[in-house]
Amino acid sequence: MELTVNGETYEAKEAESVAALLEEMGIGGRAVVVVLNDEVVPASSRSARGLREGDRVDLFRLVGGG
Repeated sequence: MELTVNGETYEAKEAESVAALLEEMGIGGRAVVVVLNDEVVPASSRSARGLREGDRVDLFRLVGGG
């Protein structure tokens, strides 16, 4: 399935949910904010949130600082 991830075309192999996409990309355990088609997806909903061909996904890492 072809998605747009952070502005780049990404060919997802078996990612049927947001959580599966993060695992496929190797960032499943990291603290990230996921925006799917301009809507923030809470961490608690990522397993249930499905993906479709052409979806836009933006990933933002949380960075601490002072």
